[in-house]
Amino acid sequence: MELLKYEEKAYKKITKKYDDLYKTIAEEGRICFNKDSHKIFNKDTKKLSKVEKKKIKNFWMKYLTRIDLNYHRYYIDKTGKFDVRFIPDDIFAGYIDPYLNNRQIEPGISDKNYFDMYFKGLNMPKTYLRMINGFYLDKDYKIIDRKESIKILLDKKSFIVKPSMASYGGKGVRIFNHTSKEEIEKFLDNNTIQNLIFQEVVQQSSQTALLHPESLNTIRIMTLLINNKIEILPSAAFRIGIGDSVVDNASFGGIYCKLNHDGTLSNFAYDAIGKKYLMHPNGGDFKNVKINCLKEIYKLVKNAAQRMPHFRLIGWDIAIDKNDIPLIIEANLTMSGLDVIETIGGPLFGEFTDKILDEIFINPKSKSRSMDISQYV
Repeated sequence: MELLKYEEKAYKKITKKYDDLYKTIAEEGRICFNKDSHKIFNKDTKKLSKVEKKKIKNFWMKYLTRIDLNYHRYYIDKTGKFDVRFIPDDIFAGYIDPYLNNRQIEPGISDKNYFDMYFKGLNMPKTYLRMINGFYLDKDYKIIDRKESIKILLDKKSFIVKPSMASYGGKGVRIFNHTSKEEIEKFLDNNTIQNLIFQEVVQQSSQTALLHPESLNTIRIMTLLINNKIEILPSAAFRIGIGDSVVDNASFGGIYCKLNHDGTLSNFAYDAIGKKYLMHPNGGDFKNVKINCLKEIYKLVKNAAQRMPHFRLIGWDIAIDKNDIPLIIEANLTMSGLDVIETIGGPLFGEFTDKILDEIFINPKSKSRSMDISQYV
């Protein structure tokens, strides 16, 4: 398309601002995580030896001219394993996540209201009602009025409502039980969020409920698209709520422990800042829990990940219902919980580490812009 002079000027200006936005997000994220490693972590962790520092730097210097070792120190201390392949959070936020995942389209794709389309035929909680851009829609995406929406909710004994966009760590989640019309109307009147999803309250399995039945406790498992295949990354975490919380997120005080390949749990857990727990704070031993449907979980997330090739690295939150059927609760399409995995398991990418880092830092694939800016000039 041939542009007039003023159009070409505008095109170049918009293009630069668009590209700079995502570069800035990546760089500022890297800087923030780098500061976190010094201000939040490592107050009680073992220092690295000179030999360990040298080994880590020798591995990473082929990719970067400088690396801060604070995250290596933290993860090595927490796991009790020395490994040069741990991915520092600042490197992940600044380079790896933006390369593997299309951050430019993530805000729309991650709207939970559309998961019933993306993951049709896969196990998920039942959706009763949607609010999209302030409009009410039923479970089949038919626009309905407020009166009909209230009637749908009144017909349910219980339901859970949560923001469908721009939410992190269980923010804004609320459960309603045997709710009156007045309570629903009051909630809708006071609500300022334009995008919500109203779903069934999952009755979880006896095993996932064992340590903390008040929250829906989930499995965080990671998939990676590499070599034209969806791979399950080596470590997974079992996330557990504490106290009165109805969510299991570490950012809301929850804890997490390693889920072993035989379905058992590690005998300890950590919270968001690395405090170690040998027992659940409410009582209960981690070793009493056993997840018996790992094969079904692997199959579920592999099938789901194949539908999301714009996002090569996805962190899945999987619940198990009362019939021991795994359900997709969340697909974390960017910034997918590296810290949770590496604190309890080991290097995020495991055997794929060298191949992924070589691709990102040595032989990167050229990427086209997600938006056609010329339509605006």
